[in-house]
Amino acid sequence: MARVPYISEAAAKDVPGLSELYSAITNLRGGVHNLYQALANQPPALRAFMGMSRYIRDDSSLDPALRELAILATGYALDVPYEKYHHVPAARRAGVSEAKLAAFPRWQESRDFSPVERAVLAYADGVARTRSADDETFRSLELYFTEGQIVELAMTVAWYHFVAAILGPLGIEMEDR
Repeated sequence: MARVPYISEAAAKDVPGLSELYSAITNLRGGVHNLYQALANQPPALRAFMGMSRYIRDDSSLDPALRELAILATGYALDVPYEKYHHVPAARRAGVSEAKLAAFPRWQESRDFSPVERAVLAYADGVARTRSADDETFRSLELYFTEGQIVELAMTVAWYHFVAAILGPLGIEMEDR
């Protein structure tokens, strides 16, 4: 059960500027999910959150399929059901195959991933488990990505650690499909 109330779209009409923000979120994400409704208890924080979310999910130069693999590796390693719930469908939309999705959480045992995908997965998984990346993992990223893209990958993985640190303590529940 959520530890803060979800601010419904109907209730948002009573908060200055929140209806407009909810409209923008709906246009961007297809709806106002529970995470956003919980963050709406502090509308300026939700607005800031959405700015970074938009960059990570929509404006980053990372290939969307690689981004989603990094998010899933993070979600599985940190055991965050909400992230898995939302990002398995997002990975499908980004072109990640069913065989690759089925390989989680034991992706290391699968032969379905390319070397660049393995580099991304190893990075995200390692950071989730140790908060660092060993030299071998980092060198593998350098084979496929520019420094800027490595920074974007680092930001993506870090962002989903941040999201996990909101979801768990606030008890954010998955929406009914």
